[in-house]
Amino acid sequence: MTCALLAISACTEQQPTSLTEQAADVAASQPAATPVVEVDPAEGDIHPANDGISAPLSFALMDLDGNEVKAEDFRGKWLVLNYWATWCAPCRDEIPELVTFQDNHDNVQVLGIAYEDAEVSKLKNFAADFSVNYPLLTMDVYNPPGFAEEGGLGLPTTIVYDPQGMRHDKHMGPIDEAGLIELIQ
Repeated sequence: MTCALLAISACTEQQPTSLTEQAADVAASQPAATPVVEVDPAEGDIHPANDGISAPLSFALMDLDGNEVKAEDFRGKWLVLNYWATWCAPCRDEIPELVTFQDNHDNVQVLGIAYEDAEVSKLKNFAADFSVNYPLLTMDVYNPPGFAEEGGLGLPTTIVYDPQGMRHDKHMGPIDEAGLIELIQ
C-alpha cells in the first residue's frame, strides 16, 4: 500500500508530507463503503480500522461451501488465521500441526485463508487429502481485504487474535503445535 501511495503521490504536483495526509488522501479517494483508515503513530503505517490493531478484527469471507464466515462469529475464542497455498511446501508441512492443534484446543478456532487464485474444487481436494478439520476461506488475492494484505507477504503466515478480536501475535514461516501454543500465551 505504501508503494501505491508513493506512486500515486508522485503523479501529483502537491505530495502529502506525512502518513496522516497520505491516509486522508486515500480515504478521500475511496467510496464511502471503504473501511476507515487510521494511522498508528507507534507503528508508522496505515491500518484499516477493523484490522485487529486499531479495533477488533472484523471481516466476512466465504468458506469452500459458499457460506459466509465472520471474525465476529468466534468472539470469546482465540482466533488463529493461517495464510497458506496449496503449492507452498512449508504450508503443506504445517497443515497436520494445525489439524492437531485444532483438535486439542477448544478455546481456539483456526481459520485457513487460501492466499492463491485456485478453483474451490482444488481447495476441497486439498482439504480432504490433508484431513483439514477447520474452515478454509477464500478471498480475492488480487485485491485482498486490508486485514489480509500482511498475510501474503510470505507464506505461510500465522496471525493470532485474542478472544476480544485484537491482534496478539504473528509468526512468519511454518509453525508446529508447540509454536502455536506459545503464540496464544
